[in-house]
Amino acid sequence: MFKFRLKSLFILAISFLLIFLASSYKGVTELVYTNFLNRILRENLSYLSWKLSIPIGDVLNIVLIVLIILIFMSVIRNLSNSDNILHSCYKLIWFVINMLAIVIFSYIFLYGLNYHTRPLQTVITKLYEEKYATTVNVNVDNGTMVNVFKNLEQKALDTKRLANSVNENYSINNLTNLSIQADKGFRLIADKFPMMYGNYSPAKVSLESGLMSYFGMDGRYYMLTNEVTINKNVPKIYLPFIVSKYMAYQRGAAKEDEASFYAFLACTSNTSPEFKYSGYIAALYNLLNTLRVYDKIDYNNIIETINPDLKKDINTIQKYVDTYGSGTVFKDRFMNSFKRINGDIRYEPTNYEFSILICTYYSVFSF
Repeated sequence: MFKFRLKSLFILAISFLLIFLASSYKGVTELVYTNFLNRILRENLSYLSWKLSIPIGDVLNIVLIVLIILIFMSVIRNLSNSDNILHSCYKLIWFVINMLAIVIFSYIFLYGLNYHTRPLQTVITKLYEEKYATTVNVNVDNGTMVNVFKNLEQKALDTKRLANSVNENYSINNLTNLSIQADKGFRLIADKFPMMYGNYSPAKVSLESGLMSYFGMDGRYYMLTNEVTINKNVPKIYLPFIVSKYMAYQRGAAKEDEASFYAFLACTSNTSPEFKYSGYIAALYNLLNTLRVYDKIDYNNIIETINPDLKKDINTIQKYVDTYGSGTVFKDRFMNSFKRINGDIRYEPTNYEFSILICTYYSVFSF
């Protein structure tokens, strides 16, 4: 028994050491763990989950919930029937420590160190500096956001006309073809962002879409299977962006704002006009929400002058978001806590951080 407990403490110590090293050497973590060792694991997990059409992650999620309930009931029953409460509590504490050691190490092994890569904003500026052999200091302010919004608005209009003239049929009922097209976009940006390269399983329709809507979730990423499931209620114009966002998690983009940016870039670099438009309209939606909080004057000016067709599509996304249930508050609190546990101490909302990444990119690269 003592050896088992010692092993658990040793596993915890190794886990925390790996986290310390990863956070101290982010470039090495990105090169060795994310782009090599963990990629091999993620690709093989995807290969296994690809074999079944049903979302394995959803099934495992249900099994896990049932298992937790059974364990909890068993613990309560053992405590209530125990003649020695202190001894039972002592055993329970060590049981929790043992399980915690296994969960933390498994998380780090499967995915967790991806949180400790270089900040994407730094990666973007480094790309520019290496290309032009110079240094650059990007300062994104409200004026930058307005300028980026207006440029992307024009691109969205041009792309919408092209998308309307092409007969594409990407829908929630055809996620495999949609995922294959999304993968083409990721391959086009992989020369700048090597993390996005790889062979991964297509997205699947979630068995828990109603539950997802209640908790304000557009999709789920399961690290145990490196699998993506999508909420069937996502609007069609928003769907290519959402699928690309969750496929970015498969590729090791652990932070939500960074996954959103990779999705935006993969969509707007795609050969499909429908994907391009989905990327642009998602960016406009997030930029607009950011300006609504941080610059109400420019927000009101944009609302008055924005193209009616684009405004209609932005409202379609907003109406979908408005259907989120009251569980969204709990989910947001959980995700904020989860971010901080993983060393991401930023306090701004995700749409703000996503907007900063878009503006940083277009501050150093052309539209």
